[in-house]
Amino acid sequence: MKRGFSAGIAALLCLCLLFLSACSGRSELRVNGTRVDAGVVLYFREEARRASPDAAEEETEQAVRESVREYVAVNSIFADRGLTLTTAEKSAISQNVNALWRLFGTYYTSVGVSKQDIYKVEAQKAYRDALMADYYAPDGDEPVAEETLKAYFNENYVAFMAVTGYLTTADNNGNTVPLSDVEKATLRSAFEKAAVELNNGASVESQAGKMENTSVDTETVVLSRTNTNYPSGFFEKVSAIEIGKAGVVEAGESIFAVQRENIADEERNLFASYRIDCLKALKGEAFQKVMETWLNAYTIES
Repeated sequence: MKRGFSAGIAALLCLCLLFLSACSGRSELRVNGTRVDAGVVLYFREEARRASPDAAEEETEQAVRESVREYVAVNSIFADRGLTLTTAEKSAISQNVNALWRLFGTYYTSVGVSKQDIYKVEAQKAYRDALMADYYAPDGDEPVAEETLKAYFNENYVAFMAVTGYLTTADNNGNTVPLSDVEKATLRSAFEKAAVELNNGASVESQAGKMENTSVDTETVVLSRTNTNYPSGFFEKVSAIEIGKAGVVEAGESIFAVQRENIADEERNLFASYRIDCLKALKGEAFQKVMETWLNAYTIES
């Protein structure tokens, strides 16, 4: 199963475009007497600069201090509530950290951030999600019914596999140009035939193999309504395809032969991997207010 491409990884690419300057401001801070490692502080400083590159240094430092304060608060409250991460959650953190380090390790090292610092920050994000799940659990502070979360998932996510073609090509100078009307008509015809074959039981791989200049999703893609990594209108057009059937979707400069799958299949339980995302969509703003209340008990020390 594949998620729609994460904007987080793409956003981090911007870090490499920031100037490699010496970090100003304090590199060690304490919250309620707890010392925060310098590398973690430096990480939050780089994140603040990426988020607001034109901000005054005072504004950047205030953002750093708030991030550090929440970092300590989340870690502390997670422990106080007796929560733990599952083996799968710990494995996911390690995999994400390894991927980030492969891409950005040289950059992070240049600004004083170690791989262990990245792990601590990624773990804190998982702790925050766990706190939210615990707060809204059936026996939590403000329970949210599982049926409510599943209903949101079923209405705001789609599952599919697809062959993707392109309504553009490159000219002799390497510039992207639209296909001619004849080429577009030929491509549309090929994709219509592919959809028929999919409805007759063929695999998406087999149909991709019959056409040139295509890509194929060989694993189920789960896509949210708010995902912006597919062209505008794609989600709605896929949603209009009957579950279990295939259809052709044109969106942006691409054309797709889509095999829609059942997002609510209990045996596959696709919902489990997106439960926290659904909870964030429904209760994210409310939980931020809860966090702000908890943060009142934490003071950053200069």
